[in-house]
Amino acid sequence: MKRPEAEKARLLCVLAACVVAIAGVRARLVAVHQRVKDQHEVYFLPPAGELVRASLGYKAAVADLLWAHIMVSQGLHTFERRRFENLSRLYDAIGELDPTWRTPYLYADAFFTFQTSAAPYEDVVKARQILERGVRARPTDAEIWLNLGQFVGFVAPSSYLDDRPAEAERWRRETAAMLARAVELSGESSYIGWQAVAGAHIFDKAGQHEAAIRFLLRALAVTDDEELKGDILRRLRRMMAQRDLAAHQSRMDAFERIVKSELPFIRKTLALVLGPPVDPARCAGPGRDEAPACAHSWERWSQLQGGQR
Repeated sequence: MKRPEAEKARLLCVLAACVVAIAGVRARLVAVHQRVKDQHEVYFLPPAGELVRASLGYKAAVADLLWAHIMVSQGLHTFERRRFENLSRLYDAIGELDPTWRTPYLYADAFFTFQTSAAPYEDVVKARQILERGVRARPTDAEIWLNLGQFVGFVAPSSYLDDRPAEAERWRRETAAMLARAVELSGESSYIGWQAVAGAHIFDKAGQHEAAIRFLLRALAVTDDEELKGDILRRLRRMMAQRDLAAHQSRMDAFERIVKSELPFIRKTLALVLGPPVDPARCAGPGRDEAPACAHSWERWSQLQGGQR
């Protein structure tokens, strides 16, 4: 009976010694911990291509895990006032694992530029590259096209490319096709069309008056939002000669009449892809290809109507 009591006494002595030792060093360790701050991060994953094989087929699940890590780490880095150095590598890994997942693309520009310190040039370029990867992976996603156009045309040149005026101007010029594509794909999401059309003033500000007109005419041709069409027409009336606008509007009205009568079940953007309906019997014979009703493309149809599409 004495042996268990002796072992208990020795155990209590060891615990008391541990308590005394911890109490003796704890204060000093707390002081050291408060002084030491993390300065750099260690990337803990293999290269993106190797990570796909390491996922053992669970690519989407691993991408979800990395995205959760990004969301939590972004908040922690902001709280600690540190740059998120591994963000670029983690985005590349997610892009390899699940390239068509849209959520990371929608947040890319915000994550790369919303840091505790000014975003370096490399991060700005990386954000654009990720958004461009997004539109390649999801070419019909209007919202990603809109994010790309707004970042390239508005956010980056005015906020992060101040010391690179030539490049900022080039980025602004390149945003036209991006915003126009967003309008084309906007569909029922009218807010995308409204935000994209607001970019027309970029061209006027840069002295590209004709480019602004072409952008608005293209947007007018593809949108089905009547309110947005009215806004575009008001802009065009201030920028175009009344005669030219009336001629263009006449062609647009003729185009819409054809689409509604022949293909009422599709949107205008799809009708533009399919081309004008042609009656083979009516258009047979020499010289008939000069008639607007026998044109095999909308561009040719527009030329025969007396103008450019």
